[in-house]
Order: sequence, then C-alpha cells, then structure tokens
Amino acid sequence: MKKHNSGKPPAQKSLPFESCVKTSEHDYVDMANVSKNKRGPTTPAETPEKTHLEKKTKDDRMEEFSTQLQQHSSMLASIAKSVQFNAEELKECKTKIKHLEKKVETLTKENEDMRGRVLNNDRYKRRRCLRIKGKKETANENIRAEVVELLRRIAPDLAVKMDEAVDVVHRVGRRMDNRQRQIIILFVRRAVRDDIWRRTKTSPICKEEGIRFTEDLTQEDWRSRQALWPKIDQARKEGKAAGFRGPFGFIEGKRIMEDT
Repeated sequence: MKKHNSGKPPAQKSLPFESCVKTSEHDYVDMANVSKNKRGPTTPAETPEKTHLEKKTKDDRMEEFSTQLQQHSSMLASIAKSVQFNAEELKECKTKIKHLEKKVETLTKENEDMRGRVLNNDRYKRRRCLRIKGKKETANENIRAEVVELLRRIAPDLAVKMDEAVDVVHRVGRRMDNRQRQIIILFVRRAVRDDIWRRTKTSPICKEEGIRFTEDLTQEDWRSRQALWPKIDQARKEGKAAGFRGPFGFIEGKRIMEDT
C-alpha cells in the first residue's frame, strides 16, 4: 500500500477541451431551468376563485335562459289556447250567421207576402171608393149632404136610395189656404160605385160644377199608372182602345208592362 504525501494536493487529471465545453453547456441549461422554475410560469394559472365565478356565471345564464324558455313556452301555449278558442268561436259564429241568413230569407219572403196581402186588401177596399177633385171648400160645410145631393143630380133614377148607398164622405188631408182638398166617397155597394163612376165620365153636371171624379188608388198603383200613361195616351191618339184596370194598363185588350 502506497503512502500519500499529505503536504501536496492530489494531482488532477487534465480533461479534454470538448468535454469541458459540454459540461459547461449542460450546467448552463440546468441553471436556466432552475432560474425559470424559480420565476414561475410565464402565464399565471387560473385561480379557484376565478374558476368558481365563471362557473357560477354560466350557471346563472343557463338558469336565466331556462326561465325565459319556460315563459315563452307558457306564452305560446296561451296563444295556442286563445287561437283554438277563437277558432271555435268563429265556427260557432259562422253557424249562427248561416242560420240567421236562412231566417232573414224566410222573413223577407213572409214580409213580401204580407205586404202583398195588405196591398190587395187595400185595393179591394178602395174599389168601393171614388174621389172628387175641384169642389170648392167652404167654412162649416156639410160635405156629406152636399155630395149626396150632387150624386142625385148625376143619377136621378137613384136619388131615392142615394142616401143609403153612400156610407162615408170626407175631405182628405189638412185644410190649406188657396187649395181645394179632395173628397173621398165610400159606397156601401160596389155596384152603385161602378154605376156612378161610369156616369160621371159623360155627365154635364161635372162640367157645370168644374169637378172631376177619379178612382181611389194606392200609392203603388198611382206610380204604376204614371209609368204606363205615355203608352196609354199614345195608343188613344192612334185610335186604339186603351185604359187601366186597377194598377194595370191595357191596349186592345192586351196588358202592357213598364219599360225597364
């Protein structure tokens, strides 16, 4: 066993230059890593508090979205229910309208039929009436007695029964200055009325008194005659037999119609 000289340090072996360089580079890299580890990461890591807040915010948004979705769903359900209710109401209204249309149609027909019946009844009653136009009106006149006496002069052969043949006599409308109101005569029998009506057309008494007898027509019949009068007048000028029967006009026995 060799003894070492305690006074001299042990001899060190010389290393090649390349080995020294590599060792130096390795040590530098390790020191850099240690320095980097001491400074910490370049970007700070997420803290637990921040992560919790972000999670809470997401949960709140989801909850808010869920609440809004439920509200919208409830609104849509309510709208759908209202639409269904309105559709049912509309269907019911359409049914009622159809029913009312049929009812109105029926009532219209019934009204027209009733109007026709009333008009015919009015015409029938007026067939026993005559009107006098042009007779002067005086104060405190006894118009019935004056008309009966006038009819006796027109039909002397009926003078005895004339008072009984005449039912009602009166003037028509309100009293007006400078205007002679017409007189309406209601006979008991239509046969007497028709006889007097024929005689007045050629009676000289009417010309002496300046009066004229006419039929008692309804407004509808009067308008109808007014519309047909030009044709009747033209036919008479041509020498044709033309006249009226109630509201209807006839030329040579044929009924004529209004121009449309």
